[in-house]
Amino acid sequence: MNSSQELPRWPQLTEDDIEAAVAALRSNRLVGLGNSTIEEFEAVLAAGQGVEHAVAVSTGTAAVHLALHALDVGPGDEVIVPTHTFIGSASPVVYLGARPVFADVTLDTHCLDPVSVKSLITQRTKAIVAVHINGIAADMAALTAVAAEAGVPVVEDAAQALGTEIGGRPVGGFGDLACVSLFEQKVITSGGEGGAVLTNNPVHAERVRRLRSHGEGPVSGRPGMIWAHEVGYNYRLTSVQAAIGIAQHKRLGEMVEARRRNAAHLSQQLAGAEGLELPVEPPGTTHAFWKYAVRVAPGGGRRPAADVAADLRSRGVPVLLRYPFPLHKQPAFAEHQEVSLPVAERLSQELLALPSHPGLTEGHLNHIADEVRRAVAVTA
Repeated sequence: MNSSQELPRWPQLTEDDIEAAVAALRSNRLVGLGNSTIEEFEAVLAAGQGVEHAVAVSTGTAAVHLALHALDVGPGDEVIVPTHTFIGSASPVVYLGARPVFADVTLDTHCLDPVSVKSLITQRTKAIVAVHINGIAADMAALTAVAAEAGVPVVEDAAQALGTEIGGRPVGGFGDLACVSLFEQKVITSGGEGGAVLTNNPVHAERVRRLRSHGEGPVSGRPGMIWAHEVGYNYRLTSVQAAIGIAQHKRLGEMVEARRRNAAHLSQQLAGAEGLELPVEPPGTTHAFWKYAVRVAPGGGRRPAADVAADLRSRGVPVLLRYPFPLHKQPAFAEHQEVSLPVAERLSQELLALPSHPGLTEGHLNHIADEVRRAVAVTA
């Protein structure tokens, strides 16, 4: 493969996905209470993640918003969130009038650091958002222990982690609630956007169902009638999206296996590359490798990661710095600018995300590895 050839993009929808969408369109039942396609998707997702309830919603960010709302997060509350993550892990805290409190992450997994979390808990802490970043499992044993000691619920942000496991169990069932994203570039998609809230708590599940549809629910003693029990949102998923989600979920196992196979191949090809730290997989966990994140270690006359990434992009390898601006350093969270979270700040200048999705062949992966080896070997 030469550098002028464009690598395949992700997602890659199949004829099964397209036929499922068309069938849902032809049903003339696209959204609404009791929609059988949406309910089927929720059942499939709940079973796949090993939880009692899944509530399909419009986006992963909506899922985080609803999960926190179900926990009654509101003005005056604080929610601990990792600073090394997508803004959708933190912005719902602000939607609810609460204050995000940014925590640091660990240098090896890039996930929420339990020590940092423990140091930030106050009487105002209402929840902890634990992100399984890039498909690697956060340390849920340590995080839930810290949370339990403080009497604080945990929301798992599994937007990047369908297929990730801890001790053979899929993530999503370790916290009080969990959130899934079905955005087009995620492990599976529901046709561009989509998400879900997962929980084993029936009270939380019922409230999330109500909140996703304007807060409406049945009127006691008035069969067939509904009214707004509280002010909610329009965060519904459509049956077309659910149908695509069902079709995609049937291939979740093979897609995760392909990602893991591609990651193993990249690790084999990149082993021994000076100044390059490869992804880790904590013992007892399964990494879904939504992103294959490598760290370009400083020193030795090597170029900074940003220059390596620019070099690779110029040669047709779509590589970007992984979260180059920690959330606490972004204008949207200006009040946190002076906070020091050294690990995340360091990673923001050193992490690169390499392509590893199932659409790549061994030839593509060899080309990526060759170009990465060449790029990191160039001195400043």
